[in-house]
Amino acid sequence: MKKYIKYIYAVVIAFTLTSCFKNFDELRENPNYPSHVEPESLFANVLFSSTGGGYGIQGQYFNLTAAGIWSQHFSKIQYLDEDWYEYRPSVMDEIWKRLYAGITNSGSTPNMAGLHDLELGLKAARERLAIAEETGDEGQKKDAQALIGAMQTTRAYIFLNLADAFGDIPYTEANQTMALGFEITNFQPVYDNQGDIYKDLLEELAEANDLLANNGKIDSGTDLIYGGSTTKWQRLANSLAARIYIRMSYTDQAFATQGLTALFGDGNRPVFESNSDDAELRYLGSQPYMHPFYFNRYIDNRDDFAVSKNTVDMLKENNDNRLYIYAQPTPDSDENDPKYVGQENGVPRDEMPVLSSVSRIGNLFRDQPSGKSFWMSYSELLFIKAEAAYRLGVPVGAYNTLVEQGIQASFEKHYSDIVDYNAPVIPENGVTVGTALEDAQIVIDKVNTSGKDPMTVIMEQKYLALYTNGPEAYAELRRTGLPRIYWVRGATQYEQGLPNRFPYPFSEQTTNYTNFSKASEGIDQTVYGKKVWFAEKSPEIDYIIKD
Repeated sequence: MKKYIKYIYAVVIAFTLTSCFKNFDELRENPNYPSHVEPESLFANVLFSSTGGGYGIQGQYFNLTAAGIWSQHFSKIQYLDEDWYEYRPSVMDEIWKRLYAGITNSGSTPNMAGLHDLELGLKAARERLAIAEETGDEGQKKDAQALIGAMQTTRAYIFLNLADAFGDIPYTEANQTMALGFEITNFQPVYDNQGDIYKDLLEELAEANDLLANNGKIDSGTDLIYGGSTTKWQRLANSLAARIYIRMSYTDQAFATQGLTALFGDGNRPVFESNSDDAELRYLGSQPYMHPFYFNRYIDNRDDFAVSKNTVDMLKENNDNRLYIYAQPTPDSDENDPKYVGQENGVPRDEMPVLSSVSRIGNLFRDQPSGKSFWMSYSELLFIKAEAAYRLGVPVGAYNTLVEQGIQASFEKHYSDIVDYNAPVIPENGVTVGTALEDAQIVIDKVNTSGKDPMTVIMEQKYLALYTNGPEAYAELRRTGLPRIYWVRGATQYEQGLPNRFPYPFSEQTTNYTNFSKASEGIDQTVYGKKVWFAEKSPEIDYIIKD
């Protein structure tokens, strides 16, 4: 496996050294951008860039510093700006720019490939498909179809996360550049309605499913997610479709119910079947191809993050031994008496934590340079099914059974990973860590006798299973109002609770003012006021308000 991972990243490294990624100005000025690059190479770099690094969806800024904090998976213990919802405008500009257009950096920092580079790869792959159809080469045709299907699935994943975070965004007119065959580069794309984007992504994923079903091959050396398995890409495409349908289910319940019923009832649209289907990227482990949390702690030498009090308290409530994976003992713990303490998000300035008194993010996630970032997991799909069964009446089984299976899948996944990475698990005194299924059963027994309503149980356990996937947890928190989170007591500028969205980048005000202004109507203080489309009819958050 390690040799295989090194081979894949060798392809990515070679590509970044000769990359033709440019910024917006270079796209405007160079009608010949780029020189020909094989679609597989573009695909590999997009997979890495859109996932990790500083500005990928699971990276330092999109996830660790923003969505992971706002969802209260993590808490800041130094420089609490984001914990008070005081985002850094330059960071939002970079997230937007890099995920859309990519960027060229100097020195050892890899070039970041964005959606524009993915579109270039799709263009090249479709040209390859056209040649195969013209020459009657069935093998090349099927391989091109498979690559296009995987790339379309990746495109849907990136656009979904952008829309989830920002709301209405450029979509139909995004990436209209001369390099992609347009007469001029469009620097003022319209913003599409979030709900319309979701519906189009569903069509893209249905098409990807069909393309991936044709027994084609994907180059294993450039597929950083599944190592060339078209079957797993097909399951991801349909599982992402389930995620989109459930995201839409409060605002357009009838559409979501019909879509989920059809999806789960269609034998030609397989979804995740086990943890082995999880969509995840395993990092090489050498600079700069390291897990972004590790990079933040040990390369940037930051110690700004703890596990949130909300997460720790929820785990302790159910005697959940995932606590000892998700968190580390407090630095001031006695060696023979480890303590686990979460940090309340956004405390007032006069309550800043003593750094030695709170638990840091678990070794498995923060201290492994070759750790994994995940797009979507089998456990998440099971909780989607549980909600679909309970709230929408979709015939996929008993919701409580699906909840139990989701808990078991999460335990099995994390217990397997700690063995794989030889990550330490240090339980509190008097606690015995058993097998995954034994410890999962403890939680199952607790939640089954908790007296909580089913949606609360579903969303609390989904939230815990999503740990470290801040973007998805942040979206689901806004969609369902669950689980309960702490009211940020230290906020002085953004005092209306959880932000409804990521703020639009300042650069859009200067380069795309007309469309930006229309999209911003009804938004207050850049993050409040008008909700994103999927949350327009959602329940309000029931905050935990500490005296």
